[in-house]
Amino acid sequence: MLARGMATLTVTAGLGLAGSVAVDAAAPTTPSPATSTGNPALLSSVKSLCNIGVQRRLAVLAADDTFVKTSVALTSSDQSTLEGQIGADESGLTALDKTIQSDSTYAKVLSDCGLIVTDYRVYVMEDPKIHEVIAADGVSEVDSTFETMIPELQNVINVSTVSATDKAQAQSDLNNLTSKVSASHTSISGVTASVINLVPSGWPGNQADLKSARQNITAAWTDLSGARADVNNILTLLGE
Repeated sequence: MLARGMATLTVTAGLGLAGSVAVDAAAPTTPSPATSTGNPALLSSVKSLCNIGVQRRLAVLAADDTFVKTSVALTSSDQSTLEGQIGADESGLTALDKTIQSDSTYAKVLSDCGLIVTDYRVYVMEDPKIHEVIAADGVSEVDSTFETMIPELQNVINVSTVSATDKAQAQSDLNNLTSKVSASHTSISGVTASVINLVPSGWPGNQADLKSARQNITAAWTDLSGARADVNNILTLLGE
């Protein structure tokens, strides 16, 4: 039972926390061509640049969608929420691109092209948010795995026939493990709720929410890494 718990812990930690660091890429500058409206080739070139901006963001969202759909860390509720948000962004960007391609003036093209950034914030908000939700749910899953293992480890210590010194050290390690898991639980509490419904209109104010979530995820992961080391120490001391 204990070995199965360790295996579950390892797999869940790897998959749940692999995406916890997201690149907060800067949005590209909106192109600024000459103001003349008498150059169809130039207008077409600007539209092409806008299309590239849309397609790059759609590629990021498609990768995020795959990550969300295949994640074993996400709760079903969070998975459903993120899939809905990604789908809405994909539909919105696709429709916006069609609008841009049908625009007939530079002013309208540039105005609509700017919405690719301001209405979606794919690089600086949506993508990091998705990875943070997955990471936070992953931490919660690992916390639960540890909480299941702690009484199992306590029982192993209680019935162990190793020396009193090793038994006392194993108990001390278990106490440390318990404290670290508790600290991880405290750090991660409320993180998902703080970021999952962030919207582009809140930028740049909601950048602080993303930063705080990232810091809490990092703190929780540090505690869990220490907890895993405590488990290994306990099993080594007890000859398991």
